Amino acid sequence: MVPDLKTPVIYVLAVLLVVLGLATWHYRALAKTTSLALQVQNAAVVATNTAAQRLLEQRTKERDAKQAELDKRAKAQEKTDEKAVTQITADDQRQRSAPVVVRVRDCTRDAGRSGGSASGGAAAAAGTGAEDAGAASGVLPEAGARRLADALTEIETMSAAYSSCRSALLPEVG
Repeated sequence: MVPDLKTPVIYVLAVLLVVLGLATWHYRALAKTTSLALQVQNAAVVATNTAAQRLLEQRTKERDAKQAELDKRAKAQEKTDEKAVTQITADDQRQRSAPVVVRVRDCTRDAGRSGGSASGGAAAAAGTGAEDAGAASGVLPEAGARRLADALTEIETMSAAYSSCRSALLPEVG
């Protein structure tokens, strides 16, 4: 009985050996295919990374060039603004040091024209007005002159700021 058992065991072992060989061959072929696919994919990733790096460098250079242009324009605008502020300060000092000439009206004459006074007062006022055909000049009180100078300075500062913003936002059409 022992000899009969030996033959089927040999057949089973032979079949197992063939199955093991086929499985090994299949897995080796699968490993080679996977390795090749992985190499192709890695090459594609490297190519994509290289292209992305070049594009990033190009866009960075473009951004730096545009930023340099903006910085240049900002410095030019700052110089223009600085000149305007210097001019306003000089004008302010000149205006504060010079007397302010204003028109002074004869309040008595103007009151006579309103019709609220007697006819004799109106005649007297007419006589006074005939003597003063032009505007008289005088100096504002110091407090009034300061207020006027402050108002002029503020107006000129706002005008310069408006001009600066306008020139920055609306470049001159040449």
